[in-house]
Amino acid sequence: MKRQALLFRFKRYMAKKNWRMVQIGYSSGFVSGVLNGLSLMILLPAIVSLAEGGPVFGLSFWNWMLILLVVGVLSIVLDFIGQRYSYIGGLGFMNDVHQKVGDKISKLPLGTFRADTAGKLSRMVTAEMMNLSSSVANYLYKNFNIIASLVIVALLFWMWDYRLGLLLTLGVPAYLLLLSLSKSLINKGKIMSEPCEEKVAARMVEFAKCQGALRACHATSDYEALSSALKQADTIGRKALAWQSLGMFLGGMAKQMLVTVSILLIVSLALKGSMDVFVAIACIGMVMSFSKMLEDVAGNVSGTEERRQQMERIDALMDTEELKEAQESKELKDIGSVELENVSFSYDKENIVLNNVSFSVKPREMCALVGPSGSGKTTIEHLIARFYDVDRGSIKVSGVNVRDLTTRDLMSQLSMVFQDVYLFNESLLDNIRMGNPGASDEEIKKACDLAGVTEIANRLPDGWESRVGEGGSSLSGGERQRVSIARALIKKSPIVLLDEATSALDAENEAHIVQAMEELRKNATLIVIAHKLETIQTADKVVVLSKDGRVEQIGKHDELTEKEGA
Repeated sequence: MKRQALLFRFKRYMAKKNWRMVQIGYSSGFVSGVLNGLSLMILLPAIVSLAEGGPVFGLSFWNWMLILLVVGVLSIVLDFIGQRYSYIGGLGFMNDVHQKVGDKISKLPLGTFRADTAGKLSRMVTAEMMNLSSSVANYLYKNFNIIASLVIVALLFWMWDYRLGLLLTLGVPAYLLLLSLSKSLINKGKIMSEPCEEKVAARMVEFAKCQGALRACHATSDYEALSSALKQADTIGRKALAWQSLGMFLGGMAKQMLVTVSILLIVSLALKGSMDVFVAIACIGMVMSFSKMLEDVAGNVSGTEERRQQMERIDALMDTEELKEAQESKELKDIGSVELENVSFSYDKENIVLNNVSFSVKPREMCALVGPSGSGKTTIEHLIARFYDVDRGSIKVSGVNVRDLTTRDLMSQLSMVFQDVYLFNESLLDNIRMGNPGASDEEIKKACDLAGVTEIANRLPDGWESRVGEGGSSLSGGERQRVSIARALIKKSPIVLLDEATSALDAENEAHIVQAMEELRKNATLIVIAHKLETIQTADKVVVLSKDGRVEQIGKHDELTEKEGA
């Protein structure tokens, strides 16, 4: 994405009403800053009037105080309004981005998600989102407010003493130049450290999720992947800190140089008699206030710049190419049929997984996909569900190319029972009803009996209302598989994709799944990845895949055993 100011990158993700809130907030903050700068400059003639006992510019000390009171109150009121609207806009930004990230994730190809994606996304939508929201609500608002004050003070200094006005006019650009260099160095440090921090976050999530495997290998106290990530983060972090420290030093030095030169000029003018002593003291006070505002701007810029990398990660996610979806589905022709024609596919565009694969499955047929590990069996089912797009060839579901179906219509044709079953942290019944929210209690009971889920409910403490934990953590892998099959039974889709549905079950519960599959066969097409002979023997069609992702043989089990081949 083309590099642009953070403010406009925030606008990209905000709803109109929230962006309007931000505009009102920043506009109020800018006017408040103008009045604040005016208040500071009113102190100059007021102090001189008090010291000399006479009017300045035709106004007495109390006249100046009255003007100061009115301007100050207006500034405070507008600042309150500005901050309120900015915070509302910042919270709105956080809500809008959460919605957009969620929508985006649901449209991305499955290949976008890798082992470390959970850690990155978790960090993005929690801590990083709060940081970015604070930039909208706080840092950017304050910069509008303070920069307005700086501009007014610099302009009015010209009216008060052209030499001071000239100094500030020349000094501020020099200060901003050093500040820009400071910002670049700080940003360089962030660019260095952020990838390591992401890697640590991903490894921490991995460490927490894989405790079972780690304990079995006695690796919980010395998990090399996490230790290595932490060491790398420490090494890179030290280098990044050096760059950031240099940047902060330059930023601080720029301010001190401006203050020192300004005070030397004022003292020189006072010693030469070109400036009254009281005026000189007041001007020094104004310069100190001016430098404090510059320091605040530098701090806000630094705080905003630290978040640039976080915004770029959101940009990278939102700019990821989506699966193109048809606006309207073509009419379904042959409900329940599946056809692959000359399909080739690779995950990385180099190593081919499927090579010119062609076969078809008629409605209510059971097709078994067999072959060695890595031959592309699971990939075929993922392509049918359009988790990815094929590189070449076409896949038709119910007589229509999957690219010509909306996601909603495609999913209405499919039920999926994969190995990596995910359950939501809701009740057991809610997880099953998700397959078909409109299913009757009788339909659910029948499906659960067939899939063996009723037995699970009977032994859980709260029965059907028992919560299954995040991801179904309170159930075993086989139990989660049974819940997934119950979902497929009540969904009543014309096509069911099963990936080794009986692999995680004992003999008793395998009988439940086989029975459920027989029930599904009555009204649905089954495409089953299977290694068990019993499943393959009952299939109407067996597609044998080779190690290089080609179709070696197609036929029934008995026919294939009589032929030479795989």
